[in-house]
Amino acid sequence: MPRPFGKRFSHLFHRRKESEKPIIESRQNETQEHSTNNDAHPVSRKPADQTIQSTQTLQPRDLWQAAYNQLDNCQQNYLSIKEISITPGDGKEHLKDSIDQVVTTTEEGYEKYHQTADQTFRKTSRKILNAALSFKDIIGAVAALDPTQHAASVWNIVSLSLTLAKKYSQSRDSLFESSEYLADVLTYGAFIEQKFHEKTKRISDNHLVEDALIRLYKAILCYVVQIRKFQEASVGERVLNTVTDSLQQPLIALKISVENERAKLDKWIGLVEYLNRTEEAENILRKIDELADSLKRLLEHSGFKSLLLAEGAFFDSYTHQHEDYCLPDTRTDLLNRISLWAQSQDQLIFWLNGMAGTGKSTIARTVAQSFQNQGLLGASFFFKRGEADRGNAKRFVSTLARQLIIKHRQVGFDIFNAIEDDSNVVFKSLDIQFEKLLYQPLQKLSTSQSTTIVIVIDALDECDGDKDQQLILNCLFKMQEIRSVHLRVFLTSRPELPVRNGFDKNKDHHDLILQELPKSVIEHDIRLFFESKLLAIQKERSLSPDWPGSEKIEKLVAMAIPLFIFAATICRFVGERKWRPEQRLEKILDSASASSEDEMARTYTPILSQLLAGANEEETHQLKKEFQHIIGTIILLASPLSLHALSLLIEFSLDDINNRLDGFHSVLSIPVDSEAPVRILHLSFRDYLLDKKCPFYVPEQDTHSRIASHCLRLMKTRLKENICELQSYGMRQEDIETEIIKDCVTADIQYACRYWVHHLEQSKGRILDCDVFRFLQNHFLHWLEVLALMGAISETVGLIDVLKSRAQLGSELSDFLYDAERFIRQNNYMAAIAPLQIYRAGLVFAPTKSIIKQIFVSKVKDQLAVGTAVEDFWSSNLQTFEGHSGTVDSVAFSPDGSTLASGSSDDTIKLWDTVTGVEQHTLIGHCGTVDSVVFSPDGCTLASGSTDGTIKLWDTATGVEQRTLTGHSSRIDSVAFSPDGRTLASGSADNSIKLWNTATGIEQRTLTGHFSSVYSVAFSPDGCTLASGSTDGTIKLWDTATGVEQRTLTGPSCRVYSVAFSPDGCTLASGSADGTIKLWDTATGVEQRTLTGHSFSVSAVVFSPDGRTLASGSADGTIKLWDSATGVEQRTLTGHSSSSVYSVVNQSTPSYSISIADCWVTLRGERALWLPTEYRSFRSFAIKDATLALGLTNGRVPIIRFDSE
Repeated sequence: MPRPFGKRFSHLFHRRKESEKPIIESRQNETQEHSTNNDAHPVSRKPADQTIQSTQTLQPRDLWQAAYNQLDNCQQNYLSIKEISITPGDGKEHLKDSIDQVVTTTEEGYEKYHQTADQTFRKTSRKILNAALSFKDIIGAVAALDPTQHAASVWNIVSLSLTLAKKYSQSRDSLFESSEYLADVLTYGAFIEQKFHEKTKRISDNHLVEDALIRLYKAILCYVVQIRKFQEASVGERVLNTVTDSLQQPLIALKISVENERAKLDKWIGLVEYLNRTEEAENILRKIDELADSLKRLLEHSGFKSLLLAEGAFFDSYTHQHEDYCLPDTRTDLLNRISLWAQSQDQLIFWLNGMAGTGKSTIARTVAQSFQNQGLLGASFFFKRGEADRGNAKRFVSTLARQLIIKHRQVGFDIFNAIEDDSNVVFKSLDIQFEKLLYQPLQKLSTSQSTTIVIVIDALDECDGDKDQQLILNCLFKMQEIRSVHLRVFLTSRPELPVRNGFDKNKDHHDLILQELPKSVIEHDIRLFFESKLLAIQKERSLSPDWPGSEKIEKLVAMAIPLFIFAATICRFVGERKWRPEQRLEKILDSASASSEDEMARTYTPILSQLLAGANEEETHQLKKEFQHIIGTIILLASPLSLHALSLLIEFSLDDINNRLDGFHSVLSIPVDSEAPVRILHLSFRDYLLDKKCPFYVPEQDTHSRIASHCLRLMKTRLKENICELQSYGMRQEDIETEIIKDCVTADIQYACRYWVHHLEQSKGRILDCDVFRFLQNHFLHWLEVLALMGAISETVGLIDVLKSRAQLGSELSDFLYDAERFIRQNNYMAAIAPLQIYRAGLVFAPTKSIIKQIFVSKVKDQLAVGTAVEDFWSSNLQTFEGHSGTVDSVAFSPDGSTLASGSSDDTIKLWDTVTGVEQHTLIGHCGTVDSVVFSPDGCTLASGSTDGTIKLWDTATGVEQRTLTGHSSRIDSVAFSPDGRTLASGSADNSIKLWNTATGIEQRTLTGHFSSVYSVAFSPDGCTLASGSTDGTIKLWDTATGVEQRTLTGPSCRVYSVAFSPDGCTLASGSADGTIKLWDTATGVEQRTLTGHSFSVSAVVFSPDGRTLASGSADGTIKLWDSATGVEQRTLTGHSSSSVYSVVNQSTPSYSISIADCWVTLRGERALWLPTEYRSFRSFAIKDATLALGLTNGRVPIIRFDSE
């Protein structure tokens, strides 16, 4: 979509049509007569009183117009502008805008180049600014003396040259120097003319001064004519050759003319100094220097480095360097529509969707390049399935943020502040990253609202995870609230269901379906594509000038419509250098008769068939086998590998792989560099090979099984403890240099560690103990170490779950995997921070009977010993989630158990993945403690009640607030969904219960009757009854349809903290402040029995799904299980006791120097041991030589021995 150079500045100069009136009225004729001779008519001498009278009635002569009138018709035609009505005020503003543009372009040019330029460049920039700012000082007078606006037009030329200098760095110096000279001459002439009119009565030879100024202005206009000629004639890079080289002679002529007049004018006028804004110009440049220095510090800061990049995601990254862009004269209407949308106040998002192969990515690259050329592109992200970081959203936000910092430096400091406030923000949920790293910084961006920033996102449908796709869309739509900048998002995707659903929820967008463009338009563009590509092949291969001919091109066009991928693949196939293009083209055309084949078969079958050309039966079998091993592996890799890494993985030599891939350049991106990844050019090729009807069918499950075996072999031979040979086992991940990790954990090992489980799962086979168990017994901790070094430790719980699902129950492998899952859950947070602590803290604090501990404790280096304070078995605590900054006051599981919600006194709710422990979302909106959270029955909505008196409903998939329910006059203590999810009940400290319609947020009714806070509400299984427990000591049952109170259940006057229905709805359990649980008959309201045993208040009660067991949680630190039919206590689950140790003794000798800081034990000043959460609650510690004892608040005393290292 790049626009011809000159159109962007076409508003500066407009050709005057013959029918247009001259811009100067009757005064122009007068002036024309006045200046028909080269010498101006001398001014008559008059008496003093007459002179005064004349100056009051006569306007100063328009010297710019006089200079213009001395140009020939051709020159005048280049400088003419359309007639406009210009009042004096309008002229001044127009001139001011022109100069402001010069100041802005100078600042931008200096900002772009100053770090690579010398002091001469800085001086030139300062002179331009000085001239422009000095000119503004007398702008009112200049506007009056130049009503025809010629000076403004010349300043526009200065701005044009400076803009060119930004775009074409090779000509930077010459363009800046010519701009500096022109700016200086303009300012000089303006000051001379002003002084001349001030001193008119004191200058004897007025006409000589006027003549000199006219010649000066004429020389300037002649120079501008030359620039205008080149501007109209030049396109793109040609400007570089024409403007900078061909304008040297006109510039020299200008300088000669100026110097000839300058000495005379200085003598006559006595102008000593006219550039009087040096200090202000210097201040402008100094601010840019300071901003650049600050940015440099930012780029060198560890926080900036923590903005993880998705390699190859930029539109112009190395990965995309050979990708196609739209050819000239193709997609013109579409590209113009996109350009107009970006400049309009229309919808934020332009969604270009279309089926596979219609050219969406090519258009996205072209759009991104065009906006980059115009200085409008803020960032781009091109998703690609199967390419690790480009195939998911993990690094989506940080990649965009990193680009924005480079392109819009102001936003960098707010992003930097966000990273400083929370160094782990890049690892947080997608919505938190978006809020902190994009939304808030852009909101704070101090810029003109006319500044446009375009973000280009390609192939959103190739982002793994339907929820992530929808979350990205929700985040993008939120940007509509940003007013500090004119923001636009261009997005492409296939019309897959998750993306469609995301756009259906947010109607305010512009969309276009690519394949629904008029057939004639698509046909035209594909024809131009074939003509261009085949002509290039014809010239490159010295073919006949009439090859391939219009008839064959028309056949190709008919075969291709509407798929550009067909056209691109065929052209690559025909153009491969080792084959004759004529023969290959005929093969393609011959395949056109196979009308029964689908579109993909017509595209790829002719290309693959050449693999077997001339081969006998035995050779055919061998070639297909090698094809499946090499090409089959490439198309099924979870992330692309380089040729070198691929050869190590599948045990083929580089030469063999290169030989086999040689004929597949039309379908694969095969770089010359063996360290660069091999990529599928289009996913349709993969889909074609996995189709059983394909003659080159790749059996998917068998190939995955083979890749998994290769991965296991690699890991067995290469993994070891401390693979990067780090000096300290306490070294943090962020302190380990990336290059060290890349050198020690090479690409093939990284791939094997991250994806062996994926390939095992896709093979659909059951895991045999001998296949995997032996590897895990020897390398489990080594595997975790590498994943931690790669920043992928959070993925391990999910990987173990996959292995567990494939292992035989009761087998040794199954037992090992159970223990492995507990070990990972206990240590994954620690491993993400300090990977080698897996071998230290991981084993030290593991239970003595842990399988992992028993296997590896004797294998690791310099292991620490811990006393009897460690448990024998894993506790019931599966995992600790860390993230809230306040107390956690409420938690709830989603119906499927995959998500945990936690409400906190820090006013936030967090959603956690219960498998990986990863924080999914932080829900921000409440202004008080969140006392109650509950999921809807379908798990799609979360309700939260807060001390701020509001209830909020949240979309659990995206973390977006759906609505706020207001009406209570005090804090919300409890919320509950009805079984059908249509109604929400809320209990409040205002003594009332409210029922809400969850779809509309409308309050349905208010239930009153309690005399104190309503601490608990619960629906019966059929949803017809609501139970409420209050601190007034009563429980009430309500008819949910009418809001009528059915009955009040009363016992001993004691606060009721919890209520729950049995699954059949016949029994209600209540927990009270006196430590008792009561069971009630819901039909009669009669108390059935009282369960005693807790010593403090009962805060929670819940029935088992079959209703036979009741669980109760108490402030006494215990959970009790009861037989609901008999009331008999079945068992008590005890937590920690409350005894504590208060003594402190420290007898550490200098040779060991043990200390404790934050969550670390340090030895001789180095971090040596990470303390798990439950070991940080110590009230005392004692150190003796190399032994550390901790006095924990739960009454236990772990003793840790550090051996001399």
